[in-house]
Amino acid sequence: MNAQQTWIDRIIAVTGWCHDPEGDAGWEEVEAELGVVLPSDFTELCRRFAPGAFYAYLDLLRPADDHAQPLLGTWADCRQWAAWQGPAQLWAPYELYEPDKGLGLIQWGSDQTEGEYYWLADRSMEPDRWPVVARRDGVAPWHQLDMSTAEFVYRVIADPAFKPFTVADPPRRPFYLPHWGPFPMSAEDWNALTDPNRAG
Repeated sequence: MNAQQTWIDRIIAVTGWCHDPEGDAGWEEVEAELGVVLPSDFTELCRRFAPGAFYAYLDLLRPADDHAQPLLGTWADCRQWAAWQGPAQLWAPYELYEPDKGLGLIQWGSDQTEGEYYWLADRSMEPDRWPVVARRDGVAPWHQLDMSTAEFVYRVIADPAFKPFTVADPPRRPFYLPHWGPFPMSAEDWNALTDPNRAG
Protein backbone atom coordinates (compact mmCIF):
# COMPACT_ATOMS: atom_id res chain seq x y z
CA MET A 1 0.00 0.00 0.00
CA ASN A 2 1.47 3.36 -0.96
CA ALA A 3 1.52 6.46 1.23
CA GLN A 4 -1.27 8.22 -0.64
CA GLN A 5 -3.53 5.18 -0.38
CA THR A 6 -2.89 5.23 3.35
CA TRP A 7 -4.17 8.83 3.55
CA ILE A 8 -7.33 7.79 1.68
CA ASP A 9 -7.82 4.92 4.13
CA ARG A 10 -7.41 7.37 7.01
CA ILE A 11 -10.08 9.65 5.53
CA ILE A 12 -12.46 6.70 5.18
CA ALA A 13 -11.74 5.58 8.73
CA VAL A 14 -12.15 8.99 10.35
CA THR A 15 -15.39 9.82 8.48
CA GLY A 16 -16.90 6.37 8.75
CA TRP A 17 -17.74 6.41 5.03
CA CYS A 18 -18.83 2.91 4.02
CA HIS A 19 -20.52 3.22 0.62
CA ASP A 20 -19.39 1.36 -2.48
CA PRO A 21 -16.88 3.14 -4.72
CA GLU A 22 -18.13 4.95 -7.79
CA GLY A 23 -17.54 3.38 -11.20
CA ASP A 24 -15.44 4.84 -13.99
CA ALA A 25 -15.51 8.55 -13.18
CA GLY A 26 -14.73 9.79 -16.70
CA TRP A 27 -11.45 11.52 -15.96
CA GLU A 28 -9.98 10.53 -19.33
CA GLU A 29 -11.77 13.37 -21.13
CA VAL A 30 -10.66 15.87 -18.48
CA GLU A 31 -7.05 14.74 -18.67
CA ALA A 32 -7.10 14.81 -22.47
CA GLU A 33 -8.35 18.42 -22.41
CA LEU A 34 -5.73 19.46 -19.86
CA GLY A 35 -2.95 17.53 -21.54
CA VAL A 36 -1.82 16.00 -18.22
CA VAL A 37 -2.75 13.06 -16.01
CA LEU A 38 -4.18 14.15 -12.66
CA PRO A 39 -2.82 12.94 -9.30
CA SER A 40 -3.91 9.38 -8.71
CA ASP A 41 -4.98 9.88 -5.10
CA PHE A 42 -7.36 12.67 -6.18
CA THR A 43 -9.11 10.55 -8.80
CA GLU A 44 -9.21 7.68 -6.32
CA LEU A 45 -10.80 9.94 -3.69
CA CYS A 46 -13.44 10.91 -6.23
CA ARG A 47 -14.02 7.24 -6.99
CA ARG A 48 -14.29 6.26 -3.34
CA PHE A 49 -16.54 9.18 -2.31
CA ALA A 50 -19.74 10.07 -4.13
CA PRO A 51 -20.18 13.78 -4.92
CA GLY A 52 -20.62 15.66 -1.66
CA ALA A 53 -18.50 17.48 0.89
CA PHE A 54 -16.08 16.57 3.67
CA TYR A 55 -17.48 17.94 6.94
CA ALA A 56 -20.19 19.54 4.74
CA TYR A 57 -17.41 22.00 3.96
CA LEU A 58 -14.74 20.90 1.47
CA ASP A 59 -15.79 19.84 -2.04
CA LEU A 60 -13.74 18.01 -4.65
CA LEU A 61 -14.18 19.12 -8.25
CA ARG A 62 -15.50 16.37 -10.51
CA PRO A 63 -15.37 15.43 -14.20
CA ALA A 64 -19.01 16.46 -14.74
CA ASP A 65 -21.59 18.77 -13.18
CA ASP A 66 -23.71 15.90 -11.86
CA HIS A 67 -24.23 17.02 -8.24
CA ALA A 68 -20.79 18.67 -8.27
CA GLN A 69 -18.66 21.51 -9.58
CA PRO A 70 -16.90 20.33 -12.77
CA LEU A 71 -13.12 20.64 -12.89
CA LEU A 72 -12.96 21.57 -16.58
CA GLY A 73 -15.71 24.14 -16.19
CA THR A 74 -13.89 25.72 -13.25
CA TRP A 75 -10.63 25.77 -15.20
CA ALA A 76 -12.41 27.44 -18.13
CA ASP A 77 -13.92 30.05 -15.81
CA CYS A 78 -10.51 30.77 -14.29
CA ARG A 79 -8.98 31.20 -17.73
CA GLN A 80 -11.78 33.58 -18.69
CA TRP A 81 -11.16 35.64 -15.55
CA ALA A 82 -7.43 35.66 -16.27
CA ALA A 83 -8.03 36.89 -19.81
CA TRP A 84 -10.27 39.65 -18.47
CA GLN A 85 -8.35 40.86 -15.41
CA GLY A 86 -4.92 39.30 -15.82
CA PRO A 87 -3.41 36.39 -13.85
CA ALA A 88 -0.99 38.67 -11.97
CA GLN A 89 -3.92 40.30 -10.18
CA LEU A 90 -5.78 37.11 -9.30
CA TRP A 91 -3.20 34.38 -8.69
CA ALA A 92 0.16 36.13 -8.25
CA PRO A 93 2.86 35.00 -7.83
CA TYR A 94 1.43 31.97 -9.65
CA GLU A 95 -0.10 31.63 -13.09
CA LEU A 96 -2.89 29.39 -14.28
CA TYR A 97 -1.98 26.12 -15.90
CA GLU A 98 -2.04 26.15 -19.69
CA PRO A 99 -1.26 23.03 -21.75
CA ASP A 100 1.36 24.88 -23.79
CA LYS A 101 3.16 26.30 -20.74
CA GLY A 102 3.54 23.23 -18.60
CA LEU A 103 3.55 24.91 -15.16
CA GLY A 104 0.62 26.54 -13.40
CA LEU A 105 -2.37 26.19 -11.12
CA ILE A 106 -5.23 23.72 -11.62
CA GLN A 107 -8.06 24.01 -9.10
CA TRP A 108 -9.17 20.72 -7.56
CA GLY A 109 -11.37 21.84 -4.65
CA SER A 110 -13.28 24.59 -2.89
CA ASP A 111 -15.03 25.13 0.41
CA GLN A 112 -17.97 26.89 1.99
CA THR A 113 -15.94 29.98 3.00
CA GLU A 114 -14.44 30.77 -0.43
CA GLY A 115 -11.29 28.75 0.16
CA GLU A 116 -9.40 27.77 -2.98
CA TYR A 117 -7.40 24.56 -3.45
CA TYR A 118 -5.08 23.98 -6.40
CA TRP A 119 -2.19 21.89 -7.60
CA LEU A 120 0.92 23.55 -8.93
CA ALA A 121 0.82 21.37 -12.02
CA ASP A 122 4.16 20.72 -13.65
CA ARG A 123 4.41 18.67 -16.83
CA SER A 124 8.04 17.82 -16.00
CA MET A 125 7.04 16.19 -12.69
CA GLU A 126 5.04 13.11 -11.74
CA PRO A 127 1.49 14.35 -10.95
CA ASP A 128 1.51 12.53 -7.61
CA ARG A 129 4.36 14.85 -6.57
CA TRP A 130 2.59 18.11 -7.44
CA PRO A 131 2.38 20.38 -4.39
CA VAL A 132 -0.92 21.70 -3.11
CA VAL A 133 -1.33 25.49 -3.31
CA ALA A 134 -4.16 26.88 -1.19
CA ARG A 135 -5.59 29.98 0.43
CA ARG A 136 -8.50 30.64 2.76
CA ASP A 137 -10.15 33.13 0.39
CA GLY A 138 -9.40 35.31 -2.62
CA VAL A 139 -7.40 37.90 -0.65
CA ALA A 140 -5.64 35.62 1.84
CA PRO A 141 -1.96 34.67 1.39
CA TRP A 142 -1.05 31.57 -0.55
CA HIS A 143 0.37 28.46 1.12
CA GLN A 144 2.37 25.97 -0.94
CA LEU A 145 2.42 22.55 0.71
CA ASP A 146 4.53 19.57 -0.24
CA MET A 147 1.84 16.97 0.35
CA SER A 148 -0.68 14.92 -1.58
CA THR A 149 -4.29 15.91 -2.09
CA ALA A 150 -5.47 13.12 0.21
CA GLU A 151 -3.12 14.17 3.02
CA PHE A 152 -4.32 17.77 2.69
CA VAL A 153 -8.00 16.73 2.88
CA TYR A 154 -7.31 14.53 5.89
CA ARG A 155 -5.51 17.30 7.74
CA VAL A 156 -8.27 19.83 6.99
CA ILE A 157 -10.94 17.63 8.56
CA ALA A 158 -8.96 15.78 11.24
CA ASP A 159 -5.83 17.69 12.29
CA PRO A 160 -6.56 20.63 14.64
CA ALA A 161 -2.95 21.85 14.28
CA PHE A 162 -3.23 22.26 10.50
CA LYS A 163 -3.55 26.03 10.52
CA PRO A 164 -4.99 28.03 8.81
CA PHE A 165 -7.04 25.39 6.94
CA THR A 166 -8.27 23.00 9.61
CA VAL A 167 -11.92 22.69 10.57
CA ALA A 168 -11.13 19.87 13.00
CA ASP A 169 -12.72 20.10 16.42
CA PRO A 170 -10.94 17.48 18.57
CA PRO A 171 -13.96 16.41 20.66
CA ARG A 172 -16.06 15.94 17.51
CA ARG A 173 -15.89 13.38 14.69
CA PRO A 174 -15.43 14.35 11.00
CA PHE A 175 -18.05 13.18 8.53
CA TYR A 176 -18.76 13.11 4.82
CA LEU A 177 -22.02 14.54 3.53
CA PRO A 178 -23.03 13.04 0.15
CA HIS A 179 -25.14 15.06 -2.24
CA TRP A 180 -28.24 13.10 -1.28
CA GLY A 181 -27.79 13.78 2.44
CA PRO A 182 -29.73 16.60 4.09
CA PHE A 183 -27.54 19.53 5.09
CA PRO A 184 -27.36 19.89 8.89
CA MET A 185 -29.49 22.94 9.70
CA SER A 186 -29.59 22.84 13.49
CA ALA A 187 -27.21 22.33 16.39
CA GLU A 188 -28.87 18.97 16.98
CA ASP A 189 -28.16 17.92 13.38
CA TRP A 190 -24.48 18.89 13.70
CA ASN A 191 -24.17 17.15 17.05
CA ALA A 192 -25.57 13.95 15.59
CA LEU A 193 -23.20 13.99 12.60
CA THR A 194 -20.12 14.81 14.67
CA ASP A 195 -20.90 12.57 17.63
CA PRO A 196 -17.71 10.60 18.45
CA ASN A 197 -19.93 7.61 19.20
CA ARG A 198 -21.79 7.84 15.90
CA ALA A 199 -22.23 4.47 14.22
CA GLY A 200 -20.61 4.41 10.77
